[in-house]
Amino acid sequence: MNAVFLADDLRVALRVKANDKGIVGREEIAKYAKELMEGQEGKLLRNKMKELKESAKMALSDEGSSTKSLAEVVQIWKSHEN
Repeated sequence: MNAVFLADDLRVALRVKANDKGIVGREEIAKYAKELMEGQEGKLLRNKMKELKESAKMALSDEGSSTKSLAEVVQIWKSHEN
């Protein structure tokens, strides 16, 4: 489930193909690693990860959406304590 989410939904990973016995061979792992390091698909994945990293950094900053949302939740909790 995680592999599908990362590879197909977020598009930040490649899926290594298993053989007919459900085993991932060393050739497939080597092909996967080489594609990540040198291939166009790996470059696209690295760029996507950079974008996600920047988005997360902004959301967690003092003025970011996550920080503001958490502050709102805290205010709601505080108002219910009284």
